[in-house]
Amino acid sequence: EVILKKGYGFANMEYDIQNEPKTVFRIGSITKQFVAAVIMQLVEECKINLDEKMTAYLPNYRKDTGDKVTVFHLLNHTSGIPSYTGIPKVWSDSLRLKYSLDYLIDNFCQGDLEFEPGKEYSYNNSGYVLLGKIVEVITGQSLADALEERIFKPAGMVNSGIDDERKIIKNRASGYERNFDGFRRTDFFNITNAFGAGAMYSTVEDLYLWDRILYTEKIISDESKEKMFTPYLSGYGFGWGILNFAMGDDSIKVVSRGGGLNRFNTRIT
Repeated sequence: EVILKKGYGFANMEYDIQNEPKTVFRIGSITKQFVAAVIMQLVEECKINLDEKMTAYLPNYRKDTGDKVTVFHLLNHTSGIPSYTGIPKVWSDSLRLKYSLDYLIDNFCQGDLEFEPGKEYSYNNSGYVLLGKIVEVITGQSLADALEERIFKPAGMVNSGIDDERKIIKNRASGYERNFDGFRRTDFFNITNAFGAGAMYSTVEDLYLWDRILYTEKIISDESKEKMFTPYLSGYGFGWGILNFAMGDDSIKVVSRGGGLNRFNTRIT
C-alpha cells in the first residue's frame, strides 16, 4: 500500500509551480528495465534468443565485433562495446544535436570492443540503445509504441512514455542545478539521443503501478523475472541491480535501479 505520496520543491521555478505526485519527470536509466522487460516478452514469444549474436537482429552492425556479442551481453553490460556517453565532450557537444536512431548507432555505438564479451562488466548506454533498436526491428513498431502497448497500457501507466524535445507533456518538470551562485536551468540535452538507455518520462504514481504489476505475471513470467533479477557480473541483472542488504545477522535481497539524466534523479527499489 502507499505509505507516502508527496511532492517537494518546485517543478518549475520560473512560475513557482510546486512538485506534486502527478509531476512528470525524466527517469533516465530506469528506462533500461522497461526495455529489458520487452526483450524478455519477445524471448517468451520465441522471437529473440538471449544467446543469439546481436547481428542476427541488427544485420547492418559491424560483423567483426557484433558477431561476438549476444543479446544476453547487451542486457547485463558485459558486451565490451564502448558506451557512447563516455566519448570525450559528447555531452557538451554532440548529444545536443538531433540524430536519427540509425545515425546514432552507426556513428556512436560501433566502437572497437574494450574487452572480450562476457568476461567483464562495464556500464554501457550503447547496449540499451541497441536493445531498443532490436525491439523496433522485431516488433515492427517504434520503441515508444511497443512500450505503450506491451507495458504502459496493461499496467495503467497513463503518464509515461518516450520523451521528445518537441512533445507537449502536461505537468512536466524542468531540470535545475545549483552552484555557488544559486539555481540555474540545466544544460540542454537532446533527449531522443538517450533512446532505450534513458529517454523515458514518468511519475511516481506510474512507477508505483509498474512496481505492483511486476509482482504478477501480467507483463512477464516469473521465469523471465528470475533471469532479470539474477545478479551477474558486478551484481547487475537485466536493467536492475541486485544485492543482499545486511540486516543484523540476516540479509534481504534488494532489487533496485537509479536513473540520472541532466539533473533528473530517480530511484526504484
